[in-house]
Amino acid sequence: MSTTNVNETIRTERLLLRPTRTTDAGAALDIFSDFETMEYWSNEPINTVDEAQQLIEDDIKWAALESTCNWAIALPETDLYIGKISLFQISKQNRRGEVGYLLNRKHWGKGYMSEALSAVLSIAFNVMDLHRIEADTDPENKPSLALLERFGFVREGLFQDRWFVHGEWHDSVMLALLKSNYR
Repeated sequence: MSTTNVNETIRTERLLLRPTRTTDAGAALDIFSDFETMEYWSNEPINTVDEAQQLIEDDIKWAALESTCNWAIALPETDLYIGKISLFQISKQNRRGEVGYLLNRKHWGKGYMSEALSAVLSIAFNVMDLHRIEADTDPENKPSLALLERFGFVREGLFQDRWFVHGEWHDSVMLALLKSNYR
């Protein structure tokens, strides 16, 4: 399995998937402080630019490890950070990883996440030679479930009360896409 250059910038039709930068903290605060955007994320919304800076620094540190690939989702004309997409918990031995993503809600409904996910799945299966990609999603997050299922992800299980966020327990649906079912 090759991880060479997987954290470099990827151009899609309308997006840049690029390494996260410390200068992305202000835009990250706009995303990670918004309750509606964070409704199905496994962490509480943040409140300060210092917290956003820490999230960005964590993404940069994680991207330096072989077990994680992080990309900032940016618009090419402005290079503005509008979200993130990651492959993480990558196991070379088992040729598997997990995908996660988040997009500023100002950009929902434009097909950006579908475009970003398509690029990342192509890298996962064609460059990294992964066999299986998993996704952990809140069963109430209908748009995310629909996106994953359009790409061929299959629901494999329900974990009850897996995440305690926003003062209540949330279930989690595990989905997976095998390379043989990738389209």
